Amino acid sequence: MVNQAESHPQVLTLERPKHHHVLLTTSEGHMLGLNDDGGLALFEDAGDKVIWDRSATGVKHTLTGKDIDLEVGNDVCTLSVGSDEVELTISHGPEKLPSEYLEQLHREGWVCLNSILSRDIVDGLEQIACTGPYEHLEQKDGPKICQGSAVGKAVAEPVSLWVLREYLQTPDIHLGHPPGFNVLPPETIASAGRGWHSDIPYTKSRSPQPVFPREGPPKACNRNTFVSDFSYMNGATMLKAGSHLLDSGPPAEWNAALENDELPYSGPEATVVEAPAGSMFLYDARTWHRAGYNRTEHKRGMMATNYETPDVVPKRDTRPVCEKLHKSPVYQELNARQQRDVTDLLMKVPDYVPNE
Repeated sequence: MVNQAESHPQVLTLERPKHHHVLLTTSEGHMLGLNDDGGLALFEDAGDKVIWDRSATGVKHTLTGKDIDLEVGNDVCTLSVGSDEVELTISHGPEKLPSEYLEQLHREGWVCLNSILSRDIVDGLEQIACTGPYEHLEQKDGPKICQGSAVGKAVAEPVSLWVLREYLQTPDIHLGHPPGFNVLPPETIASAGRGWHSDIPYTKSRSPQPVFPREGPPKACNRNTFVSDFSYMNGATMLKAGSHLLDSGPPAEWNAALENDELPYSGPEATVVEAPAGSMFLYDARTWHRAGYNRTEHKRGMMATNYETPDVVPKRDTRPVCEKLHKSPVYQELNARQQRDVTDLLMKVPDYVPNE
């Protein structure tokens, strides 16, 4: 049992948003937006130009205020885009503009895309993680991305991908390992990441990647997808905001030898972000962080992915998992954009050299 007497961090609680913007998407996953001339166009990436709000007569472009009148039935509409008549589905979008998320990530080293995933995707993730209404079940063996389309849909969530690509200053990012689920049982601290640390490629690990210096453009960013509501009590990740800009890792005293099974440093310089299931928590891999402790009676689920620039060798070769996905019926449940993004993230990796 972990000692309960540790000092407390700052706890930032994000309530589920009362308003979300919307995306207008084709069956292939292209998104409606405005081009530089103010005309309607389809895009594959989800920057500010594809963010809309519902209006009394249709939709309004959030960034410019341009109104589009349209007839909507069951969240489906048809618009003229160029010379084509295009059928579009109005779907769940972000709470904020993508550029707002990017600005916070640069400033603080972390940002939370609050409740960015739709409820049906969250339910699919819960089934695979065996949490929430499915916590009486046991997880299946094999690649999680082949067990349900919710994993691929979350991996390819377009707003967070835009933020990650802009932050890492390249469209050619790749995953550092196949998508995995971190499910924390009651009265447990995660076995990995108990101590304060930064992540690959800024620290030694099983990866063949040498350690990068902390200075310069970012080389990797993590994305924790909250499958359960995340809270301080159920073990939400603890971090030090702004530490991505510091020239060193966490101080030794934050990981001092402990007696009686206490936790490492948990004081006011640390921050815990609480947010609903379906949120995505992005943070620079240089950010000091550590795992939390689940003090509740229920399992807490999270899907872990990390995104790296082309010069970073992944911790695990992701290409074999991608080949299995392509042979799985789950792959056909993804739209064309999702298929392309997931494939690029898993396949466009530098040659993997296993440790000798």
